[in-house]
Amino acid sequence: MTKPLTLTMTHRSNFGRSLLMLICLLLLGASRSELIDANDEDVDRFCYPAAFKNTRRSCECSNVSASPWGMRALHIDCSYKDFKADDLTELLPFYIDTLDLSWNKLNRAPALNSDSLRLLNLMHNNISSIASSNFARVFSLKELYLGWNSIQLLEPQAFAGLPHLQVLNLAHNNLHALPGQIFAPLLVLQTLELSWNRQLNQTNGVELYSSYDINPKLNTLRLDACGLSELKLPIEAPLRELSLRRNLFVRVPSQLPRQLERLDISENLLEHLLPVDTARLSQLQQLYVEDMPLLQSIAAHAFAQLQHVEEMSFQNSRRLSWLDGEAFVPLDGNLTLPPLRTLSFRGTMLRNFNVTLSPVFRQLTQLDLNGVPLHCDCQLVWLKDLAIQTNGRCLRPARVRGLLISSVRRDEFSCERWPRWAYGMIILALIALCSAGVYLIVMGLRPHRGVTMRRKVGAGSPYARVTIEPNRQENFH
Repeated sequence: MTKPLTLTMTHRSNFGRSLLMLICLLLLGASRSELIDANDEDVDRFCYPAAFKNTRRSCECSNVSASPWGMRALHIDCSYKDFKADDLTELLPFYIDTLDLSWNKLNRAPALNSDSLRLLNLMHNNISSIASSNFARVFSLKELYLGWNSIQLLEPQAFAGLPHLQVLNLAHNNLHALPGQIFAPLLVLQTLELSWNRQLNQTNGVELYSSYDINPKLNTLRLDACGLSELKLPIEAPLRELSLRRNLFVRVPSQLPRQLERLDISENLLEHLLPVDTARLSQLQQLYVEDMPLLQSIAAHAFAQLQHVEEMSFQNSRRLSWLDGEAFVPLDGNLTLPPLRTLSFRGTMLRNFNVTLSPVFRQLTQLDLNGVPLHCDCQLVWLKDLAIQTNGRCLRPARVRGLLISSVRRDEFSCERWPRWAYGMIILALIALCSAGVYLIVMGLRPHRGVTMRRKVGAGSPYARVTIEPNRQENFH
């Protein structure tokens, strides 16, 4: 009996020790509740910044294979962490390729140090200025995103030390003016985004490339909603894409690069699109004239110079009611069809299309007429023969209102033999004739002037004289 009792006591002692160790581990875990419970392989996923390493406020780090040789690259995501500039470590981890610091509370652009960083995202913060040489220690940077901040001041050497930068985004800030030669250090800049700096109209009439030393080989320039009414760009610049949405232009700027391939002039103040607006855009492939508040018509020969255009959109230009049948015809009358494939008039007020447009429309692969109030008469029957679906619906005549053009029978595309004003004149003439007939009948039934009708008035006649006597009240007393 002694041996079983000894074994029982031993088991109880071991159980007590295990319970004590478990309690100690729980207490230790509670004291380190901010640390992330992860194994050694996962700890590297939370590697930055140093002050918050491996805690719940640390950034998520992920290893990827960078092209073209599949070398190790580190992507660090620090978005939505409520970081301030002082919370960040200047020295970045080795092999870092991308650092996302968007949606934080940075009150200034952090000074970082890395020889491998390629992309830095600082969008959606509270940055108000960029100091000189702020990014000089991340000299390998190729993409820098500073949009959606409150930047008002760029110091003259703000982008010094970035000879490899290719993409710079400064959209949605409060820039009023740019220092001279501000972009001089950016020797290989390809894309410059300055949109939605509403007070940047101080650059009106200024030659942007020479004034701010923009890389002459720039590929993309976006200047949306900058309050511009004038713009001068070098004609020989190899610019491919230009966006000028939501500005104050009343004409397409005349001094634009000849090699321009994509132009967005939407939401401006043009009333009529004329041949002069496209005269120097012979290489244009995409043209967007959307959401125009005042555009009413497209004149003859307006697209004569667009010999390479492939896509055009006039979507939601709600006052556009006239497209000339010779809009694509050159002045000499010899029509050369452009390689146009996509055309949108969605949401415009165009009612009809001249049959002279049929050669251009027949080569389209996409034609959007959704929301266009079409008058389905005999002049529009050729549109039914197109091989593509246009989603166009008839507004008039009433018998086919609301029907798709493709579902309307050919014999229903009929024209009135007489113009509407002729029908109105006929109705007015009939009313006048009827009135004259009634008048003549009435005049014929009237007595002749020499005839006098006399009639004696008797006592029983309602026209006899009536004498009214005062009331005589009887006196009973």
